[in-house]
This record gives sequence, structure tokens and C-alpha cells, in this order.
Amino acid sequence: MTEARKLDVAEREQAIIKHLRTVDPEAGATIAHIHEKLTSEGVELVAGTTPVRDNVTVQAYHKLVARMVLDHRLVEVTGQSPGATRYTLAPTLHADTAVRLDDIRDALADMTPTEAIAELIYARESVRGEERKQLLHRTAQQLQKLAPRPFIKDLIVSKVATYNADVDIWEDHGDTDDRHRSRVKNARMELENLCYRWLGLSHESVHVPPASSVATGSFKTMRTGINESRLEAELAKRVYGESFIELVSFENPSAPKDWANVVVAGSDGSTYSSVMQIDTASNFVDAGGSEVVTFNNSMVYLHLEGANREQHPTPMYSVPITKSAIDSPHNAGMVMAPFMYRNAGLSDSEYEHMAKCATDVVQWRADERVFLGSAPALGGDGRTLPAPRVHLRDGTVTLQERELNHYQRNDPYGEMVRQGVRLSESILRHMTTSRQPPILAGAVKSSQLRLFATLISEFIAHGHAPSGIEPVDPGWDASRGAMLTDNEIVTAVLSTLAKESTDGFFCTCVIVRPFHATTDLHRQYEHEVTDFWTERIRQRQNEHLANPDSDTYWVTVDAIEDDPFVRMCEYADYALFYVGHTAGDPAPLAPRYEFMDSIRYRRAEEASLRVRRNVELIVASLQHTKFTPDLDHNFLTGKRLVKIIPRVIYTAHEYCKALGRRLETELKSMVVAQLVRVGRARRPEDVNVRTYPLDRDQYLSRQQESERPAIGAGSQVGDK
Repeated sequence: MTEARKLDVAEREQAIIKHLRTVDPEAGATIAHIHEKLTSEGVELVAGTTPVRDNVTVQAYHKLVARMVLDHRLVEVTGQSPGATRYTLAPTLHADTAVRLDDIRDALADMTPTEAIAELIYARESVRGEERKQLLHRTAQQLQKLAPRPFIKDLIVSKVATYNADVDIWEDHGDTDDRHRSRVKNARMELENLCYRWLGLSHESVHVPPASSVATGSFKTMRTGINESRLEAELAKRVYGESFIELVSFENPSAPKDWANVVVAGSDGSTYSSVMQIDTASNFVDAGGSEVVTFNNSMVYLHLEGANREQHPTPMYSVPITKSAIDSPHNAGMVMAPFMYRNAGLSDSEYEHMAKCATDVVQWRADERVFLGSAPALGGDGRTLPAPRVHLRDGTVTLQERELNHYQRNDPYGEMVRQGVRLSESILRHMTTSRQPPILAGAVKSSQLRLFATLISEFIAHGHAPSGIEPVDPGWDASRGAMLTDNEIVTAVLSTLAKESTDGFFCTCVIVRPFHATTDLHRQYEHEVTDFWTERIRQRQNEHLANPDSDTYWVTVDAIEDDPFVRMCEYADYALFYVGHTAGDPAPLAPRYEFMDSIRYRRAEEASLRVRRNVELIVASLQHTKFTPDLDHNFLTGKRLVKIIPRVIYTAHEYCKALGRRLETELKSMVVAQLVRVGRARRPEDVNVRTYPLDRDQYLSRQQESERPAIGAGSQVGDK
């Protein structure tokens, strides 16, 4: 007895694999033979159960087999005689790999929480151990032979073809196959991440449909379009490097010959919240309540040598901790509390988002003053510190808040966002007008991106046939990249090369992300042409001007093309790469390095030289100023594996902590002095101002509010 029914796509794949296991791999089977076998005799989908016969046409098998070839699960038999093409299982497909991590990931939404966690743990453990180290060393060696740009182009083309094949199969089967819907949904999101969020490509090169097309089962609008020549042209402005991994020497052409006057700076910002309780003498004022106060401060440390070191009493800059400085609107965000914005109409979550933005703005403010050479030394005589050639931020060089919907708000939250964008654009303008452009770089200790992990995993599994490079491990599931962070997998790969050079660092290729790719506009980039964003945002401004009830920032803007946000969309780029400066087993995690510049609209040769020069100068600066293990951010975590960060950043971090304690102490005395001055207390001792940490429940509640999207916010597309 057999059961006859229409198999879903996953079952049909399983049936094809089971049947081909019984076929001589050197002979293989044609699609017609496979179809005949599975529709007439059927196959046991589960051992010991009744065989199931499929009841679809052979055309469905043609599409599915083509999809499985694209997915590297089936291969064409080599040396075939003329006639219908014969297929066999890929050499690495066996009982243990018939269900891959790709399939596990697609099914996660349908698993119970315990099943999902167990599968994730299994996926992580499957890439650990000595065998993994040897495999990653072979990977590192092969990546030195790989040209990154054609590899990334071919990967996108392959993923588009696979996605469209999945859509065709789903359409043939009907939209009742929920498991296949999940696969299509994940494949679409993977394409959107790779093309729009990570690389910032235009619709003209790759048109990825919106998520709604999959949700509604609209097959006419669900397929992805691709223009390969346009894609190649845009990738030429996004991917730099002759090979995916290459050695950058310390004594490179961009390294200073004499470091005496070269300044390398590092900056860090800190934030913490305390409960401030103010009790005044009962004779003068009623007992005060308690308010949660957020303290934000930033410190920049400069590595000075020679005459520069002798001329300045301290190699540091920070906003002075004085009443006039703290109260100045130019330093807004240093001290914040909800009651200060009681008339702003902000919800709790919006206030928390603004407070996080303020932390970033305070650091950007210090960065800008030092970067432009207008910052006086802390505790000095007013002389300004020399501008750095390389300035390293702790964290990303992208803004904490960069969504257009937040930028256009006409309230304190929107103004805080605009301050950050103005500071970043000021730094970018300084770079583009300097004859010897300084570099603003960041060291990202914990990355949320899976870009490099995805590329490396795909390379391990499939190699790159056009480059003549075979797969490093054909049995590797490419979706393992989705289980690992960029920091983890790139550190593991580069650390295997640490002993192979003593005069330089092995670095990855550089991938450039346009500013818009990091914002809520990542899906709206239709054409890569000059002034695209100027005209797009001008349209938005005209819509707001035509609406008499509109109360946004845009109704007050005159020259839209000179607005900082528009200029960032047009000209700002963020270049990402990794430097292999860690070793060991396990190797301490290396940060992702990135720098901000204007690259896209330069001539190809000029852009390539600019990127190369920046990478070389960053590598030389890192080697010159050295590194420090970062133990501080493991406090109370139980973690023992440290991160390695540039020493200038760690030094800034240490001073920043001390400054934060001083800010809290000084603020209390300033509040008391103000109460005495306005007559609310006769003597300072009549007022008791205390601060103490938030209790656990308050802290968790505030964190929960900060995770909620602010009103008008799009999806969180940030990269850290």
C-alpha cells in the first residue's frame, strides 16, 4: 500500500535525496526518471512508514532540481553521453548533511523555544575545536588568492537566482506550503540585508521586493531583478582590495617617516544614571523628591611626542566641569533628567532614546573640537591641542541616531539628533577640504553585522570557481555565518596567520557602506546618481510645506541641498575592515575598524588610493601607539576572554571614568550653590544632595523603554 498526495517542497527534496542515494552516483538519474520513480512507486519519507507517492507534474521537478543544483546539493554527472542531463548527490551530501543549518534556520520560527536554543548551540559547537582551527588556516591562505569584488558580485547573482527559483517553486506548489514560505521569507531578508543594509546598492542594480510581497503571496511582485553591469559598477565603489586578505606592512608608503609631530588620538564616552535626592531644611522648603539623572561625559586622549608633549600640561581634552559649561546650550546632553523635558511631549521610550543619543552627541562634540584643532588642553593655559592625523573613537563612526523620521522631529529629541548629524557632517567637510586629510576611525568591539561572516562562510563552502579556487570544506554549511559574529569568525581566521609575519598585519578587504544604508532610507535608493537624495528629500519637504498642519523641521529649511543630513546622504561613506593583530588559542577578539570619508563619487583610481592610504595609516598608527587588553567591559560578566583595543582608546576610557565621578560630585555642589544663591536655602549645609545608583527594577525598566522604538521610527537598521 502506498499513499498518494502532493508533497510539500521540503518533503519533495527529501524524497529526491532518498531516491538518489539508491542510484549509482557515476550514472545518476534524469529528472524524468526521478519523477517517474517518486510518482509511481513513492518513497518512505520516514523509515518504516508507508511509502508516499507524489502527484505533481514533471515540470515541478525540473524547477526543484535546478534549485537544488544552485544550492549545491545536487550536481550534474560528469562525462555524460548525449541526451537528458543526469544528476547525482553532491559529494558531501550524506545522511548527516541532508538537513543543513540553512534548513534549521528556516524552521526556527516553527520550533519551540527549547528546540531553537538546542539547535543554535549545536550549530555553534559544530565549528569549534582543533579541526576548525586548521580549516580556518586553510581558509585564510585561500582568501589571500581571492579577488573580493568579483566574488561578492557572483555571490549576489547566485543568491538572486536561488531566491527566484524558490519563488517559482512556491508558485507552482501554491502558497499553502508554510515551510517553503519561511524559506522564501528568509532568502528575501538575506538579500535585503546584503544588498541594501550592508552594501547600500540601488534598485537599479538589484531590486529586492518588499517584505509585504512574501507576506501576501503576491508572486507577480515577489521576484528579484538584477542588472549585472550596473551591479558591477556599484560594487567598484563599495569593495576595495586586491585580495580578500592581504598583508599591510608597518613601514608602508603612507606611514609617517617621522612621528615627532604626528598626533594619534583616542576618545571614549561614558554614561550612567543615578537617583538624585535633594533634602532641604524644613524651615526653608518642603522635602524634595528623587529624580533619575543621567550623566554623560567624554574624554579625548592624544598621543603626543616631541615638542607637542612639552608644550601641553595634559594630553587630554574634555568639556570643563564648571557650572557655565554644564549649563551652556552648546554642551546640551551632559546632564539630563525627565523633568527637564516635561513640556516636550516625549513618551518614556522617546526620552530614553534621546538620552542614548545624547551620550553619542557628547562624544561627537569632543571628537569634533579635537579633530578640527580647536580644543584646549584640559587644565592648560588655553592653548589648543594639535589636531590629530588619526583619531580613533571607541565604537562605531556611524551615529547612534540617524533615522530621517527622528531627524525631522520638531522637539528636543529631534534637535539632539540634528546636533549629532551636524557634528558628523562638520568633520566630514573638514576631511574633504584638507590637503592632508586626517582620518576619523572607530574600533567596534562587538559587531552586530554578519557581513564578513557571511562572505567567509560562503567561500569556505563553495570556493569561487571563476577564480579557480575550490571549496575549502564542501561540507561546511554556509549558514554557519549567520550563527557567528563578524568579530568572532574574522578574528579566528586572521589569528591563524599571526606567526607568518612580523613586519605587518594581515587585513581584510575594505567594504564601504554609504550613509543611507545605515538609516531608515536603505530601501529607497533607486538610482546611484548625484543629488538623488537632495531631490528625494526635497520632495518630502514640499509635501510638508503643502500641509498646513505639518510641524516638522523641514518647514524651516531654506537650502535643502546644504542641510547636514542631505549632505551626509550624498557624500558620507563608512569603510569597514579588520586588522589581524591578535593571536593565541583562543585569540582575543579584535575590533572591527572603520573610517568615515567621502569615497563613492571619486574617480576609481583616486578612490582606491584614498582607501589604501587610510588603511595603511591606521595600521601604522596602531602599531606605533600599541594595544591594551580591555578587561573593564567584562566586569560582572564572568567572561575571561578579553578584547584587544588600541591603547589610546583604553587610556581615554580610564580618564573618562574618573571624569564621570567628578562630574557627579561637582554637579551636587553646583545645585547646592544655586539653591543658596536664589534664596531657597540660607547655608550650604541646609541642603543635602545625595546620588545613589538605580536599583535593579528601575534600571531594567529604563532599559526596556529604550528598546522600544520611538514614535515614527522605522525598523532598527543600525550597525554596531
